[in-house]
Amino acid sequence: RLNDVPVAMTFATHFYFTTYHTFSNLLLRKITTRYRPGLVRFVFATGTVLAFSYFTAFMETLTISAYPDYSFEDRYMAYTVGSAFYGIYFIVSFPVFFRLDESGVKHTLFQTCFEALGSGMLVLILLDAVRLVLGIPFVMAGDLWKCTDCKH
Repeated sequence: RLNDVPVAMTFATHFYFTTYHTFSNLLLRKITTRYRPGLVRFVFATGTVLAFSYFTAFMETLTISAYPDYSFEDRYMAYTVGSAFYGIYFIVSFPVFFRLDESGVKHTLFQTCFEALGSGMLVLILLDAVRLVLGIPFVMAGDLWKCTDCKH
């Protein structure tokens, strides 16, 4: 176990995320090749990314719930709100992956790393913005954050 996650699951994330992003690229490629550029295509592509992001997050949450090492305190909350929060990662990563893969422009390693870091920061900002809008308090939990020599 690594960080209380089975090691096999750590390696499995590669093929999970490759599959998710392959399907998102297929959807976005179909939209960009079938429809003329303009507001309607932009709105349709944005709606597709939003819907597919939530769908992907929801289906992963649903399918992983059968795995014995995972449990949810509130299954309904995990499926609905948890999937929405998890979907934020895909809202950012699907278009970025599409741009890196489909733009026809060769990206240097530096550009790719820079965009990946920027995407990570955008995800963090979006997660925190949604948390603030919903009024959810920020709680940092875990043994790492406990004071070991506090005199309390």
